[in-house]
Amino acid sequence: MPKATEIKKKEAVQLLVEGNDVRNFFEAFIKHHSKKLSLGEIQIQNFGGVSELRDFLEGFVSMTGFHNVRSIGIVRDAEMQDAEKSAENAAENAFKSVQDTLKNAELPVPDCPEKREVKDKLAVEVLILPGGDHKEGMLETLLCQTFAGTKIDDCISEFFQCVEPLLEEPIKKHRKDKARAFVYLATRPKPHHSVGVAAKKKDWDLDSPVFGRVRSFLERIVTSSKID
Repeated sequence: MPKATEIKKKEAVQLLVEGNDVRNFFEAFIKHHSKKLSLGEIQIQNFGGVSELRDFLEGFVSMTGFHNVRSIGIVRDAEMQDAEKSAENAAENAFKSVQDTLKNAELPVPDCPEKREVKDKLAVEVLILPGGDHKEGMLETLLCQTFAGTKIDDCISEFFQCVEPLLEEPIKKHRKDKARAFVYLATRPKPHHSVGVAAKKKDWDLDSPVFGRVRSFLERIVTSSKID
């Protein structure tokens, strides 16, 4: 399990994300928008996999410097697990899981995603990707929306129509956005399989309106750190 980075800043804003790929994406996104949105003070922590958030938070709240934290944002995918038969409740289940880990760590527990909860001058907000009306998905779901409706998107669809009948096993429904994102990255001048590294290489349109909820979420967790 990844260990939290030392907290040094007063009125610290902490962004907890799921894995290195997502961390790299948010590092690129925050850097890209920092001048416009004043996001430079956000410190990103990688809590690892979904099952590791509980233990990560237990260690996080007891570490030196946690008393400086004024705002915490947590980002999690609404990714259907392999054992689940339906994606209908994936986003709801993901949020409930985060709520349980927050309760266990005795942190403020929001009632719903993208709504902050404040207790003892500490604000907590949760973003479940892709957000909105999506019942299931992940970061790659948003990334695929940045090129949706383009000729490249049409070509990628044709590629999968051609190749899927030839596969020994069909691509699982909850993995298709990830697969489409990888195929899109193969079209870039210097392809990289990591969507997060690709963001740092400016292979994604980080100004796309599909990231509106992400931008608003980041702005709110920064604003929350100013609570008196």
